Amino acid sequence: MTSPNDLIRTLPKNFKPEDIKFDDLRHMSKDSFPMWCLTSGVQMDHKPIDFDKRRYLLPIYADDGEHIVWQKAAQLGATSYMLLRALWWLLNHQGRKAGLYFPTKEGVENLSSDRVTPLIDSCPDIKAIAREGDKLGLRKIGTSSFYLYHLGGTASKDSVPLDFLTFDEVRLCSLNDIYQAMERISGSEYGNRILMSTCGHPDDTINLLYQGGTQHVWHSKCGCPDGCDLARAFPECLVADDPRSPTPYYRCPKCKYILRDPQNGRYVPMNPGGGYTSYHVSQLVGKNKTTTPAYIWNMFKTTTNMQEFYNSKLGLPYIDEQNIGVTRGMLTSAVDEGLEWRKPNTKREKTRTCMGIDQGGGYCYVVIADINPDGTKKRIRHLEIIESNNPNYYKEGKPVSPFVRCAELMTEFDVGLCVCDMMPNYNEALAFAKQFLGRVFLAWYQKDAKDAVAWNDRAKTKQPLMKAGTLKFKYTVALSRFNSMSFSLGEWKTGDVIIPPTHKLVQMCRDEKTNVLGPESPGERFFSMLPRLVKRFHVTNEDTGEGRWEWIFNGGDPHFAHAWNYCTVGLERLRRSAIFAFA
Repeated sequence: MTSPNDLIRTLPKNFKPEDIKFDDLRHMSKDSFPMWCLTSGVQMDHKPIDFDKRRYLLPIYADDGEHIVWQKAAQLGATSYMLLRALWWLLNHQGRKAGLYFPTKEGVENLSSDRVTPLIDSCPDIKAIAREGDKLGLRKIGTSSFYLYHLGGTASKDSVPLDFLTFDEVRLCSLNDIYQAMERISGSEYGNRILMSTCGHPDDTINLLYQGGTQHVWHSKCGCPDGCDLARAFPECLVADDPRSPTPYYRCPKCKYILRDPQNGRYVPMNPGGGYTSYHVSQLVGKNKTTTPAYIWNMFKTTTNMQEFYNSKLGLPYIDEQNIGVTRGMLTSAVDEGLEWRKPNTKREKTRTCMGIDQGGGYCYVVIADINPDGTKKRIRHLEIIESNNPNYYKEGKPVSPFVRCAELMTEFDVGLCVCDMMPNYNEALAFAKQFLGRVFLAWYQKDAKDAVAWNDRAKTKQPLMKAGTLKFKYTVALSRFNSMSFSLGEWKTGDVIIPPTHKLVQMCRDEKTNVLGPESPGERFFSMLPRLVKRFHVTNEDTGEGRWEWIFNGGDPHFAHAWNYCTVGLERLRRSAIFAFA
């Protein structure tokens, strides 16, 4: 017997909803989500669902997997799909709970009134049993519950157990918040989850999640075996200067096949062994006035924001090279083959040595550097990743605080000044600072700070700059995240840093992705982390366009970048430089 999903996939290309005898198919809609969308009367954006105009949607609608990730361009019907899928599931799983997460509270409220309510009202089956819940952001579908949340608070991530989770605009959310929210389905026998978003930077949020899946990419049919991926072939796939054609058109760069109908295609998995299904599709396969080749080409030629074009039109990640703090090439060019990693307990030159520490839950990343004798270069002399769950750091066979090793490094390398991250292990950091009183400063990033650096032990420091809870300990330093990081990254651009060959320093540490203990060059991880910082302009007032520049982390927290920033701040103090405007 033909299954509902098989039937929906075999519908003719130009079918119309009125050509189908809905009453004969309604009994299949419980098992087939796309069949329900065609026969229930539900409407998408106040219009009947028509897969012929959005053929790229049909395979996604027909995918009944428990875990789906969708990296997409803007305005492709993804939010409607997510809401419809959750409502259909609740309708057919009475007594169960689903949750939708959105980055902002205002976004959730708009979504509830502008999208959820019209969808419910358009479907007789749901409208008949739907009602408002006893709290804001709760809809009841019979005995089922649909919660609408934003990722702005702990309660919204940890309270009610759920069976079905959906996340919209993932690129604007923290992966830590998403993973925390996912714990709400850990006790469910279903555990369904859908995550989707337009793109941001490479390896960040939605792109990172997409890469972990099957990476199904829409390929338009051409003369090539798998078809043409227009988004990744752009702009070579768009012909705008053909004198024989009055308008631009798409053409496969490889086989030269002219693509009159980009929606004539299929999804091809680029990573078939992925742990879940992930999709990518761009606006280049759309069928409306703002997705024609002529419109797309004009946008590409006239845009002043290329990242937004790649993110919203092509559904691909993008980084403007001008906004990268430091490139791998800059780091590599700073390698001095004649410089050696310093050994502890050896005779030192008369230099000024500083240590920067970025700390977290059970780890410390350490950068030790000094200034060469003529005062022209910062020299990185030691890097280390200290982990409490690494047997190499155990004392008497038991795990100890990473600050035990930090104290050893203070002595071994005769560190004159250490700038250490204050949080999250404040008590341990404070005890470490008191152990080396006056040589260790506890640091934090001061929001909206005007000065790049403000040292608390200096008489001019104003009380408001002191972090709550540290007023009795004067050896603290407040940093402007953007200004201080801009300076420390800029040192590589101007050639003011040198570092020994990274392969000559190896330690045992846990792999960032696999958590497996093994030999690794901390210098290589150092070089991988610094380029993760990308500069972007954050708009704080949509009406005036006012905002501020900020550094964001592209693909994980760059711990070594923070440690380097703290080390640079300390070196400037030791050098008595006027580069920073000390408060």
